[in-house]
Parts: sequence; C-alpha cells; structure tokens
Amino acid sequence: MQQPESKRPQRRALPEILNRSGQKNYISGNKVFILGQIDSTSCNELIGNLSNLVDSLDWVPLYELNLAKLQSPYLFFPDPSDCPVIDIYLDSPGGSMSTTKSIMTLLNLARNKGAIIRTMVMGTAASCASIIAVQGTPGFRTMYEQSYNLIHYGYSVYDVDKPTEIDKAAKYEKEMRKNFFAPYLQYTSLTQNELDELQKTEYSMLSARECLRHGMCDWILMPDGKFVKRRITKQKTR
Repeated sequence: MQQPESKRPQRRALPEILNRSGQKNYISGNKVFILGQIDSTSCNELIGNLSNLVDSLDWVPLYELNLAKLQSPYLFFPDPSDCPVIDIYLDSPGGSMSTTKSIMTLLNLARNKGAIIRTMVMGTAASCASIIAVQGTPGFRTMYEQSYNLIHYGYSVYDVDKPTEIDKAAKYEKEMRKNFFAPYLQYTSLTQNELDELQKTEYSMLSARECLRHGMCDWILMPDGKFVKRRITKQKTR
C-alpha cells in the first residue's frame, strides 16, 4: 500500500560527485562507470566517491519484484525512497583483485541497505570486471548483444624465490582465488567443473548469449533497442 505523501520518507540528495583525476573509472550521480583498468591508481577517487554515495543511502526494507513479469531492467518504477538503484556500466580489461574487492564491498553494503545494483556490460567485462558484472542484483544484469565476458584464472600475485615459501604461497593463492571466484558459483548457473574448464585458458571469452545461457546475465540489449531475457522466477532482489 502506498504511504500518504506526507508520511513518505524524503530521499537524501546525492553527494556532489567530482572527477578531478580525469580517470576512465568515475561516478556521476548514482551511475558508476568502470571503463578502464581496475587498480588503486585509476579507482582511488571512484572508491572514495562510491563510499560517499553508499553512505548517502537511507536503509529501506527489502523491495520485492515479480521478476518474471519484468519486461525490461530499466522499466520498473518504484519510488526512489522505496528502492534506490546504483547503475554500473562496464567496459574494462579487469585488473587488481584487491581493488575489485573494495568496490564490491561498497556495492554489497548498498545492497544490504536495500539498493538494487544494476549492471550493464557495454563492451568487455574481463577478469575482475567480470566478477563485478555477475554480482549485480539478479534480474538486473544486462549485456549488450555484441559484448563479451572473459573468465580466466589470472596470474599469481606472489613472487617467491625461497623453496620453503613456494608451497605456502601456492596454498594461499588457491584459497584466495577460490574465495574470489565464489560469486560465479553463487550468482550464475555455472558448476565448479564448468568454471574449472573455462579457467584452463586465459582467453575464455563468452558471448552475451552464452552468458545468458549460463545465468551470468539476465538480459541482452539488442541493436534495435529491444531486450531478450532469461527465464526468471520470482525472487528477492537483494
């Protein structure tokens, strides 16, 4: 039931967003653009602005949608005070796991406050950018029809030269990457065997239609502006 207008909570104004660094990764209003390498230098200002954006959100109760009836991820009209939305636009080669974890920590804080995280892959979401793309709110993850998602294992972050440290580094590397790749198993229909197979090569480029089949996105935006959607059942959107 709609609340009387006088009792409806007022939405806070979005914080002023600055892009002093001129980086390809930046925020404008509630829109996050990740269009370049993801690392501490290119995302330093973005992470600070994203933190301010998340802080500005009021906590709202979990908003429920009948996703099976949704005709477009951009055509639903809840009041912003009921359901804030953060849009993520991606065309990135990936980058640092550590920086990606910082971005996802903030986005998941926003999700916890009731926000919908709506992702759009415009060109390529590779490596760490792929992780961000699949962690959007189920039902609100879109890929352009000519875009791609690249899943790979990546390169070791350790450079050890002592025989006694090699086994320790290998063990920690496996545990760290298992945790980092867990969203593929949580947010998509990929099995562990399928994920392992994709990560055998560094160039597992998946088309938008392949991603739709694997549950890595929910919609494909076609060149004529129409949307093709994955069959979705009603579910909570947090």
